[in-house]
Amino acid sequence: MIPMDTCTSKQMNLKQLGDVMFPLGFITYGGPLAHINVLRERFKNYTTEEEFQELFALCQTLPGPTSTQMVIAVGANLTHSCFGGLVAFLYFSMPSAFVMMILGLTVPNLSIPWIQLLIDGFKYASIGVIIEAAYKLSNGAIKNQFHFFLWIASAIVTTFFPTPSIAIIMIVIGAISNYVSDRHIGQQQLIPQDEQVQHTFDSWLLGYRSLIGYGISFVLFFFLSYIDWTPIAVCSNLFKTGSLVIGGGHVVLPMIQFSLSNYLTTEQFWNAFALVSCMPGPMFNIAIYIGALIGGIPMAILAEIFMFLPGFFTIFGILPYWKKYRGLRTIRAVLQGIAAVAVGFILSAIVHLIINSCSKGLVVPIAIGILSCLCLYKGIPIPFVIIGGGFINLLTQYK
Repeated sequence: MIPMDTCTSKQMNLKQLGDVMFPLGFITYGGPLAHINVLRERFKNYTTEEEFQELFALCQTLPGPTSTQMVIAVGANLTHSCFGGLVAFLYFSMPSAFVMMILGLTVPNLSIPWIQLLIDGFKYASIGVIIEAAYKLSNGAIKNQFHFFLWIASAIVTTFFPTPSIAIIMIVIGAISNYVSDRHIGQQQLIPQDEQVQHTFDSWLLGYRSLIGYGISFVLFFFLSYIDWTPIAVCSNLFKTGSLVIGGGHVVLPMIQFSLSNYLTTEQFWNAFALVSCMPGPMFNIAIYIGALIGGIPMAILAEIFMFLPGFFTIFGILPYWKKYRGLRTIRAVLQGIAAVAVGFILSAIVHLIINSCSKGLVVPIAIGILSCLCLYKGIPIPFVIIGGGFINLLTQYK
């Protein structure tokens, strides 16, 4: 096992890690912020609050799902091994992933009217879930007027031009423009040099290999995504999408919808989102449902792997170095620009979800969407809101 000397937390063995992680795959409802709170409570006796907050800050600025990368980072740090991160991920993700795969294999083939009405209701209630996500994520990503401009501009552009290439262009523009707008760019350290942590050669080697592997894979899959063969195209687009997500799981929604539009109808996509919103664990588990829908069990497994793979590459690649380089204002500026643009994608997703939901009528979808917003505002858990929306639609529409 490769040591990861990146924190001073208590060390755990894999059995202890498994005992602490086991319930998380069944109780982590409510999105990334709720996941983080549960994770903090479960590991409060093993890691300090300061170290936990620093890891959270790191994962918020890396490509990939924030809460999943937190799980991987905590598991890897506490066991001092990459295998610990993998075990923690499996405990966190696999219970809902298995259920989503079964749903992907069965739900699309069911022609029972009341089941479709339930799923439609789940979708309508999801409007409130995404609005809440946009609000919470924008509070963290929008730090000044220029970030606000990037946020609105990316939302408008991707609403009218919902394509993967436009999304990539907006991300690049956000990174470069925010870099230029920051007047204090340079190799200035925000953290005193004597507080930087020097790492072992093994940790350096781990990070180097992960980053090189990530860079090669990104370039390779970027070009492979244009090949018109379903397994390669789907896996490559999911890897590319997982590489461009910064700021929370909901950012992935418009990117998946854009990149897989040739293999997935809009109705199927939003049904997938409605179902994964009812599940514990990471939002990225939407990939295993989509894979099962497109190509059965083999495609489901591949989709899940390629969706999460960029997150593994980036967290294992950056973790050994982050305490040394996180103080560079240059890096912060670039990532903050990307985060502001990425949150704008969520506004675009809201518009497209509302348009799709209202294709079968206007009153019921809007009413359920507004009701879901009010329920979430009052603190009602997301699964109850989603399931409630399904039953409301069933009761009002079933004939």
